[in-house]
Amino acid sequence: MTLKRFSKEYKTYGEWLKAEPRSSEYARRIIRFHERFPTLSLNELRNTRLKDHDLSTSSWNGLSSQQKRDRKLSLQILRLMRKGVPYSKAVEKTGINKKDIIRNLGKYLYKSKGKWKVTTTDRIEVEMLIYEKDAGQISIVTTNSKDRTLIGLYFNAINRALKTGDSSLLKRFIDIHITDVNGTKHFFVTDLERLYEINEAQEEPEYLDIYQS
Repeated sequence: MTLKRFSKEYKTYGEWLKAEPRSSEYARRIIRFHERFPTLSLNELRNTRLKDHDLSTSSWNGLSSQQKRDRKLSLQILRLMRKGVPYSKAVEKTGINKKDIIRNLGKYLYKSKGKWKVTTTDRIEVEMLIYEKDAGQISIVTTNSKDRTLIGLYFNAINRALKTGDSSLLKRFIDIHITDVNGTKHFFVTDLERLYEINEAQEEPEYLDIYQS
């Protein structure tokens, strides 16, 4: 595939970068944006606004089915990198297109000294399964990484409690709740017998630890 010309004067970004010192705020902005959007021309970079290429602030319910899938995979990138996995390895594990990762993670993925890094927390919406005290198994839209981590820890505790019969593993979740995107509070099921009932009612029970981030 033939790359499009970077600008009228320069065939490639590399030529533009080396032509003169690029220390002005304008030049630094172009460099930052090129790192995120390497296929754009100089004119496109000049007129780019991050929000035009950023889905991280979009509501979960406003996304298409494919966009929801991409967001979930991108959140796996965040999780892996927060655990110390290099960006390239995290991308390899999930298989998602790098362009889609950048669009979905927005400001929570950034470059520092030439290396991709992620923030320690985020406020990205995503739908997750929980066991709610009154409603049983339901899906809610969470709004941040702190709640995703809590839900992941909760399901891991459930997994261990159901296998061992040790209800004490669930004590830390008593009276703990998650507030969903609509502001509704959801308290966790912590009664072991009730959890056995919910578990047995599922055809293919899963213990979701993928959102610990």
